[in-house]
Amino acid sequence: MNLVAIVVALLAQHAFPEGARHHLQSFYGRMALSAAKRMNAGDRNSGVLAWIAVMLGVLVPAALLTWLAAVIHPFLVWILDVVVLYGTLRFLATARAVAEIERALREQNVAGAANLLAQWQGEPVETDDASAVARLAAEHALREAHHGTFGPLFWFLVLPGPLGLILYPLAFRAAKGWALVVEPDERDFGWFAVRAFQVIDWVPQRATAFAFAVVGNFEDALYCWRSQSAAWVRPEEGVVLASGAGALGVRLGEPIRVGPDVSPRPPLGTGESAREDALASLEGLLWRSLILWMVVFLLAAALRIA
Repeated sequence: MNLVAIVVALLAQHAFPEGARHHLQSFYGRMALSAAKRMNAGDRNSGVLAWIAVMLGVLVPAALLTWLAAVIHPFLVWILDVVVLYGTLRFLATARAVAEIERALREQNVAGAANLLAQWQGEPVETDDASAVARLAAEHALREAHHGTFGPLFWFLVLPGPLGLILYPLAFRAAKGWALVVEPDERDFGWFAVRAFQVIDWVPQRATAFAFAVVGNFEDALYCWRSQSAAWVRPEEGVVLASGAGALGVRLGEPIRVGPDVSPRPPLGTGESAREDALASLEGLLWRSLILWMVVFLLAAALRIA
């Protein structure tokens, strides 16, 4: 039933896209922001209490709603799964964004591709180099595929009902949001949220990286995973990006010129630097990874029946 729920949610997203504003993600962000405003005392203890309050404030009502739905009829739980999947998964949005940036680069519209990427990631892209834009787009796509699809799917497989689908993005929003909204001298407030998400994401990161390896260049993906991930700018996302780059057989990372300055970044992957054709290969890698995850859900369902 979980596999059918995923397929139905993706079909619903295709027919009725949410657009730029993801309502469920925005709700998680508002919950995290509200907790930070009300409970931030600038120390780690207040951060721990705020994180627990946010988790309980969302997960307990979700668990009660799931239990009530199961009492009435199991089909209602499946409907609830579909609704939360629809509001959580960002796979189709990621694939569309990659396709649009690739199209702009093929048309040699580097400024347009950079603008599309800036809108997608919510940060300015200050480079006019086509290869740099392609590399940044590929990195963001791998990041989004994990955080917006494969990470939530892992916890959907592990926890009952939609609880895993809620836990993962909620913890992600708290970790990222509290790192941005608090003052520099109050960063201890977000310390626990960051570490809690690292624990929650430890296995999903490696599951995503292994999936990329299975559906891509297996040996290169594992080599890059082992040798390059720890040196990445953000080590917590290095596993996914290094494995993805190796699976594609292209080079990501590397220094990028931003105006008069050069942003130092370690290399990821093997082969030549990614260009627009690598984005087409990336779309295929993401779709194959999604199919692999669906096979895993199918096997899990078969084991439950057996």
